Amino acid sequence: MFRFGSIVTAAVAAAALTLTVACGGSEQAPAPPPAPAKVKSKKADLKPWRDALGQRKLQKYGKRIFLTQGSNTCNDCHGPDGKTGRLAKESANLTEPDTWRSSRALGGDKKKVTKALRYLIKNGATQFNESFVKENPDMGWDWSKADATAYNIQMFGVTQSATAAEIKKIRKALKKDGIDLPKEEMADFGARAALAYVRSLSDDAVAGKGKGKGKGKGKGGKGGKGGKGKAGKGKGKSKR
Repeated sequence: MFRFGSIVTAAVAAAALTLTVACGGSEQAPAPPPAPAKVKSKKADLKPWRDALGQRKLQKYGKRIFLTQGSNTCNDCHGPDGKTGRLAKESANLTEPDTWRSSRALGGDKKKVTKALRYLIKNGATQFNESFVKENPDMGWDWSKADATAYNIQMFGVTQSATAAEIKKIRKALKKDGIDLPKEEMADFGARAALAYVRSLSDDAVAGKGKGKGKGKGKGGKGGKGGKGKAGKGKGKSKR
């Protein structure tokens, strides 16, 4: 009797288990969520600043960098016009590139001058004085031609704190416009942009001189004609 009851109990339990499984009552591990769709990183959508910025745009940002307010900024030492700053008597007149120490020390070679000035603006005078000639022995830099032995160490370039802060602001603005400026390239960008603006100052100065000469010639021409007329009258009177 006991054995028969055990068999019946086991059969009932098996039937109940079968029914439970059939009805989906057993606990099952939830299906894994679908893998998220791959999204391109924001940086991948940004265009490198070297490709995105032409000379005019570099000049635009270079002007912001150059005109930054603060002690020992480009604006402070050279003045907004490049020649009337606090250190105007001892700093370069940026409207006359032929007089720059870099131009004289390198014999006016524009490519070499550009490389030297980018290094100077990027790293400041202290590092330039200590390292540039050693790192670039083939450049032919000759201090004796520049009538100097070093740059004034107050020339900080884009390492100056207020200037560096301005470049950070520009970096954020570029990012909003879809242009990538990596942190490690900020100083290089600043040097290139600032030099582009400085070169525009000398170009503007040359253009201004050209206009002045043109006006002078025009007036001189008129005066010459008038002079001839007066001379003719004079001759007539003397004949009488």
